[in-house]
Amino acid sequence: MHELKAETLANWLTEKTNAIKTEITSISQLNGGASMYTWEITASFEGGLLEGTSRLILRSQSDTPLLPSIGIDCEFQLLKFLKSKKFQVPKPVYLDMSGLLTGNPAFIMQKTIGSSKFIGADSKLNILDRKQLTRDIGHQLGKLHKLKIPSNQLRLFKKAGEQSLIDRFYTQLDLLPYSLPVIEWALRWLEKNRPVKRSQSLCHGDFRNGNLLIHRKRLTGIIDWEFAHIGNPLEDIGWFCARCWRFGNDKEEAGGIGHLSDFMESYEITNPRKVNWVELPYWNIVATVKWALIAHRQGLRDSWNSARKLELALTGFKGVQLEHEILKLIKNHERVKI
Repeated sequence: MHELKAETLANWLTEKTNAIKTEITSISQLNGGASMYTWEITASFEGGLLEGTSRLILRSQSDTPLLPSIGIDCEFQLLKFLKSKKFQVPKPVYLDMSGLLTGNPAFIMQKTIGSSKFIGADSKLNILDRKQLTRDIGHQLGKLHKLKIPSNQLRLFKKAGEQSLIDRFYTQLDLLPYSLPVIEWALRWLEKNRPVKRSQSLCHGDFRNGNLLIHRKRLTGIIDWEFAHIGNPLEDIGWFCARCWRFGNDKEEAGGIGHLSDFMESYEITNPRKVNWVELPYWNIVATVKWALIAHRQGLRDSWNSARKLELALTGFKGVQLEHEILKLIKNHERVKI
């Protein structure tokens, strides 16, 4: 990855916006992101389409992108489509597929007000705040899952039917240079207990506490759409509700933020498609297996010179912890079944 240079960015934005002059007043790289690099930018434009001061976000593909990321171009197009449907997503503005800005494909979007940090642990949120926020989140996800995708937009995604979720997990497992017997056993368990296939919808693919922007106790944005795909709606819900994304606030099953009942009620009001909530524990296990595989892969990325980051190294250690969680979840699930 090349360094993001203010002069290069200013010249590029001047051309894109038809400005007379562009001044970059600040650039800061942000932490997080599974397979993307992200910068926050403040730019002042003299004339042109963005005249005045704008706060922007630049997302760039990394040197070692994770599969099944849809890629920069597809994420940019998806955000445009979702914004046109009044979803709470950042507004994408400019796309750089040449790699001029960072050495890899990138796009720029307007910054959405709000913070994604430790929503569940925010002591300023009282019971009513949590209830309303949980309902806001349920509404947005229900709206997404009932969205009809035009045929010209379907090309952005790989249909889940091309390779089942479990098969994708096996593929990812086979790419690791060491064996993970707990994960392999868990995948076999998931195969044997696979629920009946139901209607599919557009899934975010990483819908969780951490990818939700909150401002003044209300939901203001949903970010990081790089893993969007067509799949089972419960995949998103199971991921959102998985214990690994509650950040220690385990009593609040809905993402560590609020009660699952509030989330479910709001989701069902928004989306008339029937969801079999009895299957949710299965999808919680799917989510934990998925995160365990990602954790192991992220740890390996740290050993590659182009991707060395402390965050990646620490994520690698979570893999074993998640394997223990998988065993507990399956044990509890079997106990309930009996």
